[in-house]
Amino acid sequence: MLQHFFGLFYLLAVSQLLSFTGSHADECPVQLNPQRVIVKYGGSVSVNCSTSVPHKGMGWEASEGSVPMTRDSLITWRVSELREWGIQPSCFINYNKEQCTVYLPVTIYKTPDSVSISTVNHNGPMMEGNQYELQCDVLNVAPVQNLTVNWYKGQTLVDQTIFTDTIKTPVNKTSKLLIRPDRADDGAQYWCEAKLELGEEGPRPPPTASSEHLSITVYYSDCPVQLNPQSVVVKFGGPVSVDCSTYVPHKGMGWEASEGVVPMTRDSLITWRVSELREWGIEPSCFMSYNKTQCTVTLPVTIYKTPDSVSISTVNHNGPMMERNQYELQCDVLNVAPVQNLTVNWYKGQTLVDQTIFTDTIKTPVNKTSKLLIRPDRADDGAQYWCEAKLELGEEGPRPPPTAPSKTLNVEVYYKPKHSSSTETIYINEELTLNCTVKANPAPTYSWHSEHLKETISSSVLRSSTLSSGIYTCIATNSQGTDGKVFILKSTGAQSFCSN
Repeated sequence: MLQHFFGLFYLLAVSQLLSFTGSHADECPVQLNPQRVIVKYGGSVSVNCSTSVPHKGMGWEASEGSVPMTRDSLITWRVSELREWGIQPSCFINYNKEQCTVYLPVTIYKTPDSVSISTVNHNGPMMEGNQYELQCDVLNVAPVQNLTVNWYKGQTLVDQTIFTDTIKTPVNKTSKLLIRPDRADDGAQYWCEAKLELGEEGPRPPPTASSEHLSITVYYSDCPVQLNPQSVVVKFGGPVSVDCSTYVPHKGMGWEASEGVVPMTRDSLITWRVSELREWGIEPSCFMSYNKTQCTVTLPVTIYKTPDSVSISTVNHNGPMMERNQYELQCDVLNVAPVQNLTVNWYKGQTLVDQTIFTDTIKTPVNKTSKLLIRPDRADDGAQYWCEAKLELGEEGPRPPPTAPSKTLNVEVYYKPKHSSSTETIYINEELTLNCTVKANPAPTYSWHSEHLKETISSSVLRSSTLSSGIYTCIATNSQGTDGKVFILKSTGAQSFCSN
């Protein structure tokens, strides 16, 4: 009995030492699992809060699912139907004559009641070359800062709208798209899609809701010439060739352009051709004299240039990252055009984690920067982040779209030791092993404590064919903190001890 009393006294003393010493003595010694949750409105949620230190009581404070204070070492916050948008549950613990609290980040999402598409201030057919506005209405969606509205023509993504509102409750949102249809768009189908990008913890694939398709009718006959193709996308310095033809009698037709001009001729088909197109703002047009007038059709030209380089870096930081601290990554895209067609995709490994789009209308090459905020944990140690510049140039552009990736940025995360359990009871047998090995970065050092040990042991593992019954405590320590594990050996009789 006396040996048992001293053993328990030693266990409590060492546990208190582990709780209040080390470089992170001010941390709250509880662990949430999971550490954050994303849940659909009205859905169920369950999160464990556990500790490995002696305490005088712990519990959950929450407007739904609160857990009264208990002396247990693991308690669960559980709600079967979560319906409070601003909920902020927290786990608290009373220890060392104080109370500390850890808050659980909760994101509640709701898919839209409806997504609809319409034209703004217009009904009926559209006129070729005129500008029109389409509108996408997304009703009763949350949270809006995770909402992206994608615009499609057929199966081609033509635009995106993101929102920066921080309100958590459901709202109605509107996205608009300007179009200038030509005869090739007669019968085209536009539609929009609402997507909730909820991050790695959210559902996969992300929740989406689509509108019906809006078919447009385009009226054209005002200038009886046909361009083939009707618009061009060409790489800077690349060749281009476009035919202009007519089916009516005329007095002459030609091409006006700052490069590749074609003098007026009586032919019915003439070609605008440039072997190396290098003028960013070029606007070639085919003209024709007929019916005592001259009419003109302008050729839409998009000149693109892939980036000189795409690079990734950390902002104002070098070396390892500390677990749960926030850091900023930066992607630099140099000398790319046109920027309104540029998307920067962020990846962790092979998983897309974020996107940046640009609305600048400048046609010449520019440098652009995209940033990503991360808060790494121990699971991110060794993760590889990288970014990719993609030029989405539409149906007339190259397939697949031109892309340029950065090199990978390897993230090293420093985190303290943490055993899966604080105690383990073992019955002595002939080949006994006490294994205290724990994962941590930097690699931890180990020390063993017991009234049965006659020397200092720094190994993470103790092996012996004979061990005395009693309490053996292993402490793992690195620059980020300390954690311990207690082995309770049960047997009878005195035994000798050895270690390797």
